[in-house]
This record gives sequence, structure tokens and C-alpha cells, in this order.
Amino acid sequence: PIISGAPASGKGTQCEGIVEKYGLTHISTGDMLRAAVQAGTETGKQADGFMKAGQLVPDAVIIAMVKERLDMDDCKKNGWLLDGFPRTGAQAAALEEIGVEPDCVILLEVPDEELIKRVVGRRSDPETGKIYHLTFFPPPPPPPAP
Repeated sequence: PIISGAPASGKGTQCEGIVEKYGLTHISTGDMLRAAVQAGTETGKQADGFMKAGQLVPDAVIIAMVKERLDMDDCKKNGWLLDGFPRTGAQAAALEEIGVEPDCVILLEVPDEELIKRVVGRRSDPETGKIYHLTFFPPPPPPPAP
């Protein structure tokens, strides 16, 4: 399957439940990019340059990462759930070219007012990348000072 929706539409939350219920491999291009940057891979270095310049990572870089990931054993064995990919026509065409067809596509539609509420309360853990929300899913309290 592919899950799609605006930022803060709940893709990550829905993915957690779908992955748990069906045992699919969750593939998030955002998570893959952050991991590649943190690991200092060649792809991570390329992506980091674009992100630091405030630019989108080019389709060619994203497509290469997704193709490589879909070819891994866990995806072949368990199936996969693409989170936020494809985002462009070129990305969709690249999936078609390698014969990847989702069983279904899930589109999350959320009113703009709700998206704004969700986005302004978001916080991200700089070490883990985990996303929290000040109202709906608060981060854990900081450890006590020594």
C-alpha cells in the first residue's frame, strides 16, 4: 500500500497501526533521509546539502533510495507500506518502471484548520527524530538534573 496526505494529516500514526496489524515493512522517505544523513552515507551527504540549502532533495536521489529499499529481503517477505512516496509524477513513473504497483492507496484528508492545529503543536526529538505533539502526544519529561 501507499499512504498519502498533507503534513500532519496522521500518516505516521496510521502507519504504526497498519504495520502492527499486517506486519508490513514501513518505508518513510523522511526517515530514510534522516538516517542516511546521520550515518554519513553518500546519499545522506547529497541529501544533506540540498536540505541545508532549503531545497527539496531531487527525485533521482529519493527514487534511488526507495528502489534500493524495496529490493531488501524484509520488503520482499513482508510486503511494504510506502509513507509519503511517491510525491511527484516522476516518482510515480519510476515505481511503474520497476514494476511496483500498490495493492491500495490510502489518502488521508484532513481540514486545513485541523492541520494547522496539529502542525503548530509539533515537536521533534533531535536525537531520535520521534515526533511529538504538545497536546495530543506530549514528549516525555526531561531527565532530572544531576
